[in-house]
Amino acid sequence: MRSLAARAVAARKAKGLTQKQVADLIGVDQSHISRMERGETAVSLDLLLGIRRVLGIPLAQLLDEDLTEGEDVLSRIKQAEGAPPGLRALANDDALIASLGIQAGEWRALASIDLPSPVSKDGYVQLLITIRAISR
Repeated sequence: MRSLAARAVAARKAKGLTQKQVADLIGVDQSHISRMERGETAVSLDLLLGIRRVLGIPLAQLLDEDLTEGEDVLSRIKQAEGAPPGLRALANDDALIASLGIQAGEWRALASIDLPSPVSKDGYVQLLITIRAISR
């Protein structure tokens, strides 16, 4: 599995852009892009959206990773001790999961975003809706 940082580096290089060029187009310092690509800093939603816009790729391409056969993302979220309480609450709400039709890639996206403060189950539902809206 490749990390978000590795996918961002690969997408940037595929476009033939330097970290400095990406940073300038997003409006952040080049050192922030460098730290993100090395996995040394949390990635905000604003930065993800900026990278998506600059590189012209779907957000899902940055967030999605290949799963090996038989791996169950939802089970991993339910069992992960470090999973955020709001995300874990959503993962345990079978009726809501069914009504929203949450896919494995969306679970991975939700789990991969490092949020600055605790987010409720409702907050994760709103984040899911936002991810769906900007990924189209």
